[in-house]
Amino acid sequence: MFRESITWMLGGLLLLSIVLLNNYAQAQTTIVMGTGLTGGNYYKFGQLLARAVNQYSAQTGIRIKPRPTDGSLSNLEGLRSGKYQLAITQADMEYMACKGKGPWAKTGKFKGLRTVYELYTEAVTCVASADSGIRTCADLRGKRVAMGTKGSGTYVNAVQALGTCWLKPSDLAQALPINPPEAMRLMTQGKLDAFFYTVGHPNQALRKFIAKYGRARFVPFTPTKSMTSKVPYYVKYFLWTNDYPGVQNHDMKVDTFGIKSFLVTTDKVPPKIVYEIARTYLSQLNKLKTKLRPLREVDPPERHTMRDDKWAVSAPYHEGVKRLFKERRGR
Repeated sequence: MFRESITWMLGGLLLLSIVLLNNYAQAQTTIVMGTGLTGGNYYKFGQLLARAVNQYSAQTGIRIKPRPTDGSLSNLEGLRSGKYQLAITQADMEYMACKGKGPWAKTGKFKGLRTVYELYTEAVTCVASADSGIRTCADLRGKRVAMGTKGSGTYVNAVQALGTCWLKPSDLAQALPINPPEAMRLMTQGKLDAFFYTVGHPNQALRKFIAKYGRARFVPFTPTKSMTSKVPYYVKYFLWTNDYPGVQNHDMKVDTFGIKSFLVTTDKVPPKIVYEIARTYLSQLNKLKTKLRPLREVDPPERHTMRDDKWAVSAPYHEGVKRLFKERRGR
């Protein structure tokens, strides 16, 4: 009789454990996040954010699964289709998606897009081989140039950068639609004169390439007044060449223009989930800055003015983020 009671008790505990574990598994919400090219800053940020959020998943029930992508365009398309629930994008691509312009001219406005928080400024960067004779934007005429994959933020920015010296892709000997990692490989083989890369600085992959290649230089660009006045996302920027040992034009500031990047989601993701992700990001911000140097320019919301909140932001803030802002600002 006693043994039977013990057996029933153990069986009941086992059944209860299975039910509880099952309920726990069901309570877990997986958020798939579109990041960027492997080795790039978007990808690294996705890994860091996932690590920060996932360490509290037992308490919050939220896990982030970062996925490598081609960047902003792929991320926004993935958000719209439901493939991703969280993503990173450049401010110019966010703007065009909200307005139904550029790549979204046919599909229309992305009305459900929502902003979570700012990341860092990405600089439109052009790296040229010292052997190519390229020193200025105008020198790109008749050269072999990697523009970034078609539709990517880098490609869009490359076209705009060429426009600052009245050039078009058709003015180049070759305007190749390939991504920066592939461009670095081709330049090493002598098959490319220059490549574009819109990225936060310093970038580790670019730093390694320049040091190993030994014959690279940055090409300056001066944004036109019409660029900075017509749209809300461009800003004058410069590169510190001292961040890149081995670059030919060292000890210089190289002029260019930059675009803010943002963490974004959609209105279909519940406020509680977005609140927890944003809360973790901001609470871990100082630690994240030590892991990803471009984040050093990011400030918490309590240090922002109303103008800071709105600068370069095209999609409305998510309701979960608005709640967090009120809490951190005490109003």
